[in-house]
Amino acid sequence: MSTHHADRDYSNYSADQLRQAAQRISTDLARGQAMAGDGGLRPESVERQQDLQQWMRNEASRRDQH
Repeated sequence: MSTHHADRDYSNYSADQLRQAAQRISTDLARGQAMAGDGGLRPESVERQQDLQQWMRNEASRRDQH
């Protein structure tokens, strides 16, 4: 797996920092949904954030194993 996601370099992040960043995405998405009201957030935006979150969690697990 690469240390980059969507052209951003995460090589200087520790496994714990990646997990914390993934958790912040959950918090930010929940806050965004609440503020957006009935219309909600754009699905493609949510999908992109969830993809990044999953990548961060997978990368953190991979780093734990090395």
